Amino acid sequence: METLFFTLSKIFWTIARPESWIVFLFGLAAVALWRGRFRTGKNILWVGIFLTLVIGTVPIGEALLRPLETRFASQPDVSNPAGIIILGGGEDARVMSVTGLPEVNDAADRFLAGLALARVYPEARLIFTGGSGSLLGQSYSGADVARKLFENAGIAPDRIVLEPNSRNTAENASHTFDLMGKPPEGPWLLVTSAFHMPRAIGSFCHAGWSDIVPFPVDYRGIGPVELRWDLAERLRTFNIAIKRWLGLVAYRVTGRTHALFPRSC
Repeated sequence: METLFFTLSKIFWTIARPESWIVFLFGLAAVALWRGRFRTGKNILWVGIFLTLVIGTVPIGEALLRPLETRFASQPDVSNPAGIIILGGGEDARVMSVTGLPEVNDAADRFLAGLALARVYPEARLIFTGGSGSLLGQSYSGADVARKLFENAGIAPDRIVLEPNSRNTAENASHTFDLMGKPPEGPWLLVTSAFHMPRAIGSFCHAGWSDIVPFPVDYRGIGPVELRWDLAERLRTFNIAIKRWLGLVAYRVTGRTHALFPRSC
């Protein structure tokens, strides 16, 4: 069932992502013009152009991300955590498989914050959970990148716990819970991107974790509102926002979280 959910979610997202809407509209316009329906084709074309201009100029994605990113406080107060859990997503395992270097991407704040917390709390376990979120290329594991990063940072091997098989947030939570057996009393610091934190918290609570303290990083929607043309960046942010909101709905409908907009458990 989990494999079916994972596969369908990847296929659905390929169709649902905003750039697919734009391509579909321009394709529809081309078909209408080719069939001689010039008025219909021109109208659809103008809709596509207008949608592209709006997405590339107006910070829609930032506005949608803001409620996700402000759900939990940044830099929460915590003392003597039992462990620091870093969710996968900040690594690039495919590139590392070629270069041999622990490559990261624009969500690398997850690793930076996790390693900083590991130095502040030297007695805490450092846990990384993440396999491959790709429908193809499942042989590359985010845990391989995490292992090298932690070793290079001088983290003692006996502090490190790696979970290399999860493909999504629900599996991050359940696989790590199973790996730890019955987790000791917390608190457990959960480190992931701020826009991802609501779904992450919901998944971990549903999987049986308790005393989870969200430690959000990697903010994308916080900051001054600007009207400027930057289609690539605006579209990227809009994609992130749509995907996270759809993910919350899908997880709630399929019973993978306890609430549509979860809080700490």
